[in-house]
Amino acid sequence: MRFFSIGLITAIIISITGCAGSNYPSISSVSQSWLDVKHELTSSFINPGAGAPALESQIEHFTETLAWFFSSPVAYLYQVNSPDDIQYIDVMGSALEELRASLIKGPREAIFSNMLEIDRAIGQMQRIDTDLSNRSRLQFFHFFLFFMSLVIGIAFAMRLLYVRLEKAKSREEQSLIFSRENVMALEHERERIARELHDTVAQDLWRLSFQVDGIDKDLDPKERKRLCGEIISGQKEIMQRIKGICNSLIPPDFKHRGFTDSLHSLCHDFKQHMGIECQLTVQKGLELGSLDIDMQLQAFRIVQECLTNIQKHSNADEALVLVHTQEDERGQRNLVICVSDNGRGFSAPDRDSCATLREKGKFGLWSMFERIAIMDGDLSIDSSDGEGVMVKIQIPL
Repeated sequence: MRFFSIGLITAIIISITGCAGSNYPSISSVSQSWLDVKHELTSSFINPGAGAPALESQIEHFTETLAWFFSSPVAYLYQVNSPDDIQYIDVMGSALEELRASLIKGPREAIFSNMLEIDRAIGQMQRIDTDLSNRSRLQFFHFFLFFMSLVIGIAFAMRLLYVRLEKAKSREEQSLIFSRENVMALEHERERIARELHDTVAQDLWRLSFQVDGIDKDLDPKERKRLCGEIISGQKEIMQRIKGICNSLIPPDFKHRGFTDSLHSLCHDFKQHMGIECQLTVQKGLELGSLDIDMQLQAFRIVQECLTNIQKHSNADEALVLVHTQEDERGQRNLVICVSDNGRGFSAPDRDSCATLREKGKFGLWSMFERIAIMDGDLSIDSSDGEGVMVKIQIPL
């Protein structure tokens, strides 16, 4: 703090003296005035009694210059930076008074002694002035360097704040887009469920209603028995369909069953209802680390969507789900899930082309990429026509 204060005072005084020009005396002007006094003293020694008025005038001018210097900002700067050396200013003043007295009634030895005293004091003041000038320049440079560092720091902080604000704005816009598209996806999902209920459950109930009406109209006991059996079988089929729809909508209970058991149930139900062989292989002692319930649900939904796509589009008779952990080249431990089939395959899209699929109402692949983005993971699709499909999911643990 003291360094900063001295630097600031120095800068102000330098500015004042620079603006004022010759309005304030310096140690050089004091030294020059003393040289004029010494010149007149030397002349008076050579020609005694001559030049006394001129000598008195030079001494008076030197006294005024010295007094003016003592009251100037430069002298105040001496007191701030060199308080121990200010004694030389006092010595100069007392020696000057003794010199005046010696000129009137004192011997020459006293005059020369006072002159030497003033010479030594001026010499010391010149040394102090040189040292102070160097220190002032150094302090001013440090002050300037500190100020420039402060300006650069503020500029860097403002730039960093601007970048963070831009990122926050971008994230907010992405969040709004995702929320809007998520609402649209929910609407499409409701439409799909309604269509599925209409095409399956509603049609089966309509068929059963006709069979119930036929029981009252048919008098043959054997035919009635056959119709009752078909109605019972149809009811069971409808119950299975409704159960399947509920299972696909209700999230698994990961807290009690666990992620692995839920995948086993998913693959088992897929095999039973779709007639497609589905094999699940899970690494022994699988550890999910920091993968919380929400993340597990996102991963489960991606696998569920993969199996749904296999059932709808692949024309496959076999599917394979592989779950394990591995480290990448950076040493990051990841949960890896691979879902593959031996179906007809397709031209695999990337994340950018999934936006086009979303615009066409095909939300399956788009939702998979969005879910993996939420988990800060990676999803790749390896497929070609007639070669099956393999979806690889990597989720950091």
